[in-house]
Amino acid sequence: MGLMNKLRDKTHIILIVLVIAFLGTIVFEWGMDYLGMRGGQTMELGMVNGQEISAKEYDDQVQFYIEQQRKQTGEDPDDNMIQMLKNQIWDQFVSQKLIEQEIKKIGIQVTNQEIINWVYNSPQTLPDEIKKNFIDSTGQFNMGFYQQVLATKTPEIQQFWANVEQYLKQRLLMQKLESVITGTVRVTEGELLQKYKDDNIVASFNFVFLDASSIPDNQVQISEEELKAYYDKHKEDYKREKSAKLKYVIFSDAATIDDSLTTEKQLRALVKDLKRLDPNDSTTFAVVNDNSSVKFVNKFSKPNEFSTEVTNFLFTAKKDSISDVIKASDGYSIVRLVDSKEGSDVFVKASHILVNFGTDTVAAKSKADQILARINKGEDFSKLAGDLSDDPGTKVKGGDLGWFTKGAMVKEFEEAAMNAPLGSVVGPIKSQFGYHIIKVFDRQKKEFKAAVIKKAVKPSTRSKDIARKKAEDFTFIARKGNFEEEAKKINMPVLDIPVVSKGSFIPGIGNNSTVIKFALDEGKGAISDPIKLQNGYAVYYIVEKLPEGYMGFEEVKALVNSKVLLEKKLDMLKIQAQDLKTKISGNDLNSLKAVNSSITIQSADSVSVSKPNGMIGNDFDFNSIVYKMTGGQISEPIRTQKGYYLVQMRSITSFDQAKFAQESDKLRTELLAQKKQSAFQDWLADLKEKAVIVDNRDKFGR
Repeated sequence: MGLMNKLRDKTHIILIVLVIAFLGTIVFEWGMDYLGMRGGQTMELGMVNGQEISAKEYDDQVQFYIEQQRKQTGEDPDDNMIQMLKNQIWDQFVSQKLIEQEIKKIGIQVTNQEIINWVYNSPQTLPDEIKKNFIDSTGQFNMGFYQQVLATKTPEIQQFWANVEQYLKQRLLMQKLESVITGTVRVTEGELLQKYKDDNIVASFNFVFLDASSIPDNQVQISEEELKAYYDKHKEDYKREKSAKLKYVIFSDAATIDDSLTTEKQLRALVKDLKRLDPNDSTTFAVVNDNSSVKFVNKFSKPNEFSTEVTNFLFTAKKDSISDVIKASDGYSIVRLVDSKEGSDVFVKASHILVNFGTDTVAAKSKADQILARINKGEDFSKLAGDLSDDPGTKVKGGDLGWFTKGAMVKEFEEAAMNAPLGSVVGPIKSQFGYHIIKVFDRQKKEFKAAVIKKAVKPSTRSKDIARKKAEDFTFIARKGNFEEEAKKINMPVLDIPVVSKGSFIPGIGNNSTVIKFALDEGKGAISDPIKLQNGYAVYYIVEKLPEGYMGFEEVKALVNSKVLLEKKLDMLKIQAQDLKTKISGNDLNSLKAVNSSITIQSADSVSVSKPNGMIGNDFDFNSIVYKMTGGQISEPIRTQKGYYLVQMRSITSFDQAKFAQESDKLRTELLAQKKQSAFQDWLADLKEKAVIVDNRDKFGR
């Protein structure tokens, strides 16, 4: 009876687990709620082919997932996360309705006898979410206990089996639907062979890359006739659906100075408690764990496990000292250094100035040399970094990179920073990002035990309400006057969205259904109600409505120009690559260094189609040639969308017929599952495309 009591005590937990498991583990992770929760008042939050999505069900799911997120992270999700969750849940409800409709349309059914046969005759094949409740201490399925629970007639156990029955019914319905949709999916022998080769043919080669971006735009001449000829030839590329052009203003609801001051005040109030923290007494951890997004762990940590700003304090702090409020991009912190010790890894504190290659590497090198010369004459490094660096993440901090160790930076940068004398400035150092000028401040081996109370600065309810009220007032006034003039009166910048169409990705907000619905459903001159976005409340204005058809030449001229420009640059590089090929001597790509000292011979080691070189990427045109080469062979110039390559194969594994035969069944199963998943997702996407979906969430404030 001990096991029975255990199950009885856990029944409510098991039922919850089944619901969660069903939501998250349906075939292909469809994530649909078939179990119901259909009580209460129904509201028309949305419609799918005339079938209702109720506000209560939607809100229940949103709150459920927000709570799950809170439990997993220990803090409330921000507005961006909440909006993402809402969109995912909405999509789940739409998918659920469409699949329910198709199941009914096709006539798929699951009989009671099928469920009975599964439960009574094949319990070992039940889903893990059910079966795990009957696993004994040895990890084995306990058939005796399972049969005992089957025979038990208490109300809570009967409710358990009623939920299991509904769960299994939905699993079978989905399996049968899968069979209908993906029953004809097959893996061909060619696909199987190619997948094996992509995974198992491993190559090491040297290469020269001629980058199209290295040719300055002003060296390429393009006539109007060439642009028009390209447009006419590729006109299908410029076909558009019904769309609209928008302008908008956004009223930020970001945290204000008052919100920041409130956060600082909260942190300062915790200093006394932080002083009393005893790392050996877990009861004193609450001051950190209850007030911080970073939990206290009584162990030594490497510097790169802390934020840059916290690390800067730790390297200069004395034992048990407490920082002032530390301001960083991801929040405010106060820190107590509990202890420190010598570590195993070397950490470097450095700053840098980056000069991007742009379209002219020679000009970039010249600019970097000039900056270095100014530093050597005594100009301030941090000021030059703020004025001239092309690294937006560090230029606002005077180029400060904080503390870093091996593996954090690209190889060339790391070697220079690790080996430069303290206090020196080195460079320009060339990497894949451009030319770096590096100043090295310090180098230490340290590990720290620290208590960090960290809080994100969040906008208060008052700050959000003020932003919303401003947006509402602007909407009212703009509808009576002129959108752009009214925005100018209150010094609000008016931003443009050139094209909004069905399913389009809108810069800054993604595939926002509310904005798209407004743009396509309303007429020219319409002004939206305030729409909540990640960073505030936006008000949109429809400037122009565009019918379905082809975009005009003038409309896409700039885009056409960039395409023709690239084509011409590639044609120029082809001539250069062919010329270089003729200058290779002794069947050795490295011989090109003697021809031109500026040529860089790069290497790729132990790469495959499935695990490509980071610089080259997974380029089809490149792969289709290189992985057919033999050891020592030098390729003809290989054209890609980025430029031309010359490749010399050092070594490449041969095709292993015996291994292929041994692994083909497993590989076929994996490929078939992938193709079935893709087929189902394509089927579902087609359903959504053809469905009449009404989304009224914006009207309900959802």
